[in-house]
Amino acid sequence: MLDMPELGRRVKGERLARDLTLKQVADAAEMSPTHISEIERGRTSPTVGALLRIARALGKPATFFVEEEELPVVSIVRRPDRPTRAVTESGRTLASASYLTAGIPAGRLRVVELADIGPGRVEGPVHQGEEILVVLTGSARVTVGEQAYELSEGDSIQFKGTLSHFVERRGDDGTRILWVTASEGLLAP
Repeated sequence: MLDMPELGRRVKGERLARDLTLKQVADAAEMSPTHISEIERGRTSPTVGALLRIARALGKPATFFVEEEELPVVSIVRRPDRPTRAVTESGRTLASASYLTAGIPAGRLRVVELADIGPGRVEGPVHQGEEILVVLTGSARVTVGEQAYELSEGDSIQFKGTLSHFVERRGDDGTRILWVTASEGLLAP
């Protein structure tokens, strides 16, 4: 969560970028100019309702003002710049995860490419939302709840994220999976 001075800086920055006065924003947000000024100077924190009204007055999603990282409206991740992390368990590498998306304000999607999948299973977090997995190369077993599904190259599966789920490589090395997550409050890569 952002501190009050940073939230205020973002509100003021958006107001000035739109060449609006405190009074214009206050009128549009149905608030007093003094209260907007106090928020901009980091002296007070708006209620959720006030923040929603300010965001609407400035033409921004409310999440723009509270997300840790200022996210762009359009996000591009170039292949060489993809964050890549090893998926590990008990000191053992299970796969390599390349994050193909970086996020936008109020975004709910994350796309990850799993590669170099070794023996063992790669578990996804249980969450509100849904998952889609597409086998790009090789084959995999995807277990959702108590049911296992065998997938081959080009196959896909979609399911609710509230169900426990994990992936296991089938056959030789070379399995690559595109893993799409749609969720509230996604974690950064």
